[in-house]
Amino acid sequence: MKSKIRLLICMAISCAFFSCSTRPIAKPSYLNYYSEEELLEMYERARAEERAYLQKLENNNPDSIILLNLDFTYLDTVPDLSIYNKVRIATFSGIETNRVDKSLFLSDSLKIVTLNGCSFRKIDFPEDNHIERLNLTNCQLTHIPASVRRCKHLKDLNLEGNQIRHIPSWIMELDSLEEIILNFNQLKLSKRDIRRLSKLKSILLAGNGIETLPKNVGQLHCNNLNLSKNKLHSLPTSFANLTQIKNLIFYENGFKDIPEVLKGFNNLKHLDFYKNHIKKIPDFVGNMENLEQLFLSFNQIEEIPDTLRNLKRLKYFYIHHNELHFLPEWITEMDSIERFGIGFNHLLDLPDVSKMKTLKDFDCEHNLLERFPWELLEKPDMEMINARNNDFNLSDEEKTRLIKASKKMNINY
Repeated sequence: MKSKIRLLICMAISCAFFSCSTRPIAKPSYLNYYSEEELLEMYERARAEERAYLQKLENNNPDSIILLNLDFTYLDTVPDLSIYNKVRIATFSGIETNRVDKSLFLSDSLKIVTLNGCSFRKIDFPEDNHIERLNLTNCQLTHIPASVRRCKHLKDLNLEGNQIRHIPSWIMELDSLEEIILNFNQLKLSKRDIRRLSKLKSILLAGNGIETLPKNVGQLHCNNLNLSKNKLHSLPTSFANLTQIKNLIFYENGFKDIPEVLKGFNNLKHLDFYKNHIKKIPDFVGNMENLEQLFLSFNQIEEIPDTLRNLKRLKYFYIHHNELHFLPEWITEMDSIERFGIGFNHLLDLPDVSKMKTLKDFDCEHNLLERFPWELLEKPDMEMINARNNDFNLSDEEKTRLIKASKKMNINY
C-alpha cells in the first residue's frame, strides 16, 4: 500500500512538471514517460535529499539558522524544529498531517511564515508569537484557522487558493493587520464580511466569482482593492464613498461602462479595467489627476476622449485590443507617458509619438500602419518598439536601418 501511495505522489509530481510545459499536451499518460521503477527511484532520491538537508540542519549551530525552507512531500513525519530560535523566515510545503503543532512557530525571531500546498485539519499558533506575514496558500482551507487570532503582530495575511467562504468576526481583533489576500477562494462577500474587513488598507478578492457587491461596501477604508476575475457588471452607490482608494482593479469582469460612481476618485494612481466590455471612456477619467497607470485593453473602445490630456502624471497607458481607428494629435503632448500600448486596433497612421518626452516602450503591433515610426529611432532612452504585423513595405535599405537600430534598442517589425 505504501509503495502505491508513493507512486501516486511521484505521478502527481510528474503531472505538475508537465503541466508547466509550454508545449500543449493533450490528456497525457504519465506512465508513458516513467516506469514504476523510475518513479520509485525519483521518490527515494528526493527523500534522501530532504533527509540530507535535515541532517545538515542538525549539524549546524541552531542559532546560526535564520531561514528555513522545507518541503515535507516525502517525509513521514514533521521534524522537531523548536530548537531554531533565531529563524526569521520559515517556508513549508507538502505537510500532510491532522495538526500542525505550535513547535514550528516558537521562535521569537520568526516574522514570516509560509505554508503552501499543505493539508491539515488544524494549525496551532502559539500565544505571543511575533509573526508579521503569514501565507497559508493552496491548503484546501474552508475557513480561516481560529489560531490565527493569536498572531497579534500580523500585518499581511495571504489565504490565496483555498475554499474560504466567510470572514470570521475575530479578524477585527487583529489591530496590526493591514492586508488580506483572499484571491481564488469561494467568498461571496456579505454585508457582515464588509464590516469585518472595514479597517484594512489592502483587500485582494480576485477570482471568487463575486456577482454583486454588498450595499455597505462604502464602509471600507482600504487604499488598495483588487476585484479582478469576478462577475461584476455594476457597483452600488455607496462605492462612491471610497475616494481614498489609490489602486483599483476590475480586470476581467463584465462591465459595459466605467461606472459613474467613480467620478470623484481623484486619488487613484492605478485603474484597471482590462478584459471587460467597455465601449467608451467617460470624460471624468480625465479628472483623475493623480493617475499614473491606466489599463483599458481588451475592450471595445473606439475613441480616446480629449479630457485624458489632463492626466499629467500618467506613466503607463495600455489600450491595445480595442476598436481605435485614430490617435488624437494631442497625445504627443503627454510628456509623462513611459509605456504606451495601442496594438491590435485599426490604426492607419500615427502622430509623431517621438515628441512624447519620457516614452521608452511603444507597442503598435497588429494595426494597419503603412509607415514605420522612424522618428522613434532617434529618440534618446527609447528601449522598445513593437510594430509587428502592420502593412509596412520596407525597402532593403530600411530593413538595414532597423537592423542597425536593433543594436541599441529592442525592435520588432
